[in-house]
Amino acid sequence: MNCILFTKYFHYVSVKGIKSRYFIRKGKAKIKLEEFEAACIELDNAINSNPVDYLAYYYKGNARFGMADYPGAIENYSKSITYRPSFAEAYCSRGNALFHLRKFPEALVELDKSLKLNPLYPLALCYRGITKYELNDLKGALDDYSKAIKLDPYDVVSLYNRGNLKLQTEDPRGAMLDFNQAIKLDPSYAIAYVGRGNAKLAIGSECGAEVDWKKAEKLQHEAEKRVFSETG
Repeated sequence: MNCILFTKYFHYVSVKGIKSRYFIRKGKAKIKLEEFEAACIELDNAINSNPVDYLAYYYKGNARFGMADYPGAIENYSKSITYRPSFAEAYCSRGNALFHLRKFPEALVELDKSLKLNPLYPLALCYRGITKYELNDLKGALDDYSKAIKLDPYDVVSLYNRGNLKLQTEDPRGAMLDFNQAIKLDPSYAIAYVGRGNAKLAIGSECGAEVDWKKAEKLQHEAEKRVFSETG
């Protein structure tokens, strides 16, 4: 390839990449607004602009996931991995989609792959902990939640999950610490109040449990009102 031809080829590739990323940005914005069908249109435009852009397939997978189309999400995550085999996020998301199809052993394989590529990935550790819990590996789940929290102390989901697991393994005071921290980080996290109420009941504080359960019910009611007002 002579110098002129190479310059033209480089320009063509660059233009494809610029157009693709433009549509990806639009698709990501639609996903954030939970406009998933509109996001798919933008991401299809990205794929048409550059059929080997791994990020276009990844975000289309996220849009499909948002529509609860888990097989469609898996198909797009797999295409993303085809064009970027080292993309830990795509393995993590493919594992999460498999989890939602209740294919727990297959999900675990994908999450292991994600963590092999990026051992310091809190979300993959959280998902793997949830998957191990479903496979009745309670110790493994507890270890993964603890690793996720160490990497991301603001991970309220792992804090709640670890608290819930401690409660189930008869450590209500340890569970209380995790629920307290989750609520401190996110005072509107209704399910953490449910967990803390359960922990309080386990240590004999029925009145304290009732207060937390009522708080959870109030938060849930307020959340439902907001959703209704936004869609009404």
